Amino acid sequence: MPRAHDVCAAGDVSVGALHPVKVGRSTVVLTRLPDDSLKAFSGRCPHMGARLEFGCITGYADGTRREEIVVERPGEILRCPWHGFEFDLVTGEPAVAEPDAMAMRLRFYDVAEEDGRVIVFR
Repeated sequence: MPRAHDVCAAGDVSVGALHPVKVGRSTVVLTRLPDDSLKAFSGRCPHMGARLEFGCITGYADGTRREEIVVERPGEILRCPWHGFEFDLVTGEPAVAEPDAMAMRLRFYDVAEEDGRVIVFR
C-alpha cells in the first residue's frame, strides 16, 4: 500500500518547471501541466537512468511549410538531458514510438494537492 509523503508547498511547483524532491532515498520529480494538474514521476530516465530533474519541458515542434515552426502541446513533453528521449507528461509514453524491444515509459506516482501542500503517494 502506498504511503503518503508531504514533499513541498504547492506554490513551489510551477508550469513548465521541474521540481525534484526526495522521497526516502529516491528522487521524484514534480511538475505542473498547463491545465494546472500536478504530475509526479521517477527522477530517473527509463532509458539509461539519467537524472530527469536536469531535463527540460517543451512541446512538439512541427511545420508544414518552409521556415515555419509550430509548437503543439507546449508544456507537456519532457526531454531527457542525456540522449534527448522525449516523454509525454500526460500519458508517460515516449513521444516517438519505440521498437518493442525498447518499450519504456515514465513511472508516475499518484500526487495530490491538500491544504496548500503537495502529497506524493509512493
